[in-house]
Amino acid sequence: MSIDSYRFVMIPMLPVLMQATKSARTTMAEWFDCYPPRYPWMVASDYCIGDINKPNDVLSFVIIAPHDTADNICEYIAGAAPKDLKNTKNIPVGLMQYLTCEVPVTFSISFVLKRQEALLRAHLKVENMLDFVPGAIAYLEHRLEKYPAERTVEVHEEMVTRFKAFGRELASKNLNAKLARQMHLAAATSATVFNNLNLAKQPKAIRWISDRDALIARHDAVVYDLTYVYYMLQAEIHAMGEIEAGRTVPTTQADLGFEIPEQTGKHRYDEIVRLPDYLAGTLADLNNETMTLSRDKFDVVLNNVFVNSKTNWVVQLLSGEGLVTARSALFRGQHQRRQ
Repeated sequence: MSIDSYRFVMIPMLPVLMQATKSARTTMAEWFDCYPPRYPWMVASDYCIGDINKPNDVLSFVIIAPHDTADNICEYIAGAAPKDLKNTKNIPVGLMQYLTCEVPVTFSISFVLKRQEALLRAHLKVENMLDFVPGAIAYLEHRLEKYPAERTVEVHEEMVTRFKAFGRELASKNLNAKLARQMHLAAATSATVFNNLNLAKQPKAIRWISDRDALIARHDAVVYDLTYVYYMLQAEIHAMGEIEAGRTVPTTQADLGFEIPEQTGKHRYDEIVRLPDYLAGTLADLNNETMTLSRDKFDVVLNNVFVNSKTNWVVQLLSGEGLVTARSALFRGQHQRRQ
């Protein structure tokens, strides 16, 4: 069954995201060249979405190489940066050094939308998101039939149950459409990061560690199911284009593992999530027209992490004339903060 036979709300955006991150993917492959394929990798994410006092909505992802254990990385960050960005006044040097280390241990991609884009509301319409549900279920049924070893029937049925619950919410009068759009954006952008990592390093597995957030908790973390569907679809779309162009593509996809944050208390990997937290918080504050920031601490992160960096990328999402476009950017030169 062809991909074109499904009605997916974000399908037109998936190849756009892959094209916008092509240069980042090439740089990532070169940066992480010392690591052999079939290793397990981690990706940490955090989001700054819906803050009316910020000019941007941001989804940040930090890819962490298999250079040490998660526990040891947590221990280092706990000592270097004991607080998140919101609760710190002075940016810890140790955290910035980890994000810009001369040894290849991290690589980040952040997706930025101006707040007036309203999470691409003109393109992520409720009726389209509702249409997505039966299409996604059909796609899962297709993959279960074609690749029965990919997941058990029990796991498949649990995914279908979560999708149906999401569909009922989309059809209800009490729908939180903004949150639903956040979930689709988080799924599409995370799938893009995972596919870039898969193409660059052919990892055995990717563990996704996300901050505790409403979009993660909704319907027993159905956003992970959305991500899985987008991850597989995007890989198929990209592979078809590469094969048609006479290029080779990896024959395997990394297994995705999703870390479910605790609903209360301390996040088990709170320290690791602190990495994308500093990135998302800084980019959310950046005025795209004047290139100004509201506080010195954001300026410190921008200048010491993003400016002149080849390993901390920004992708800006734009909409207009019925299309969603994306472009990648790197900050050059020394940024000067203006009030």
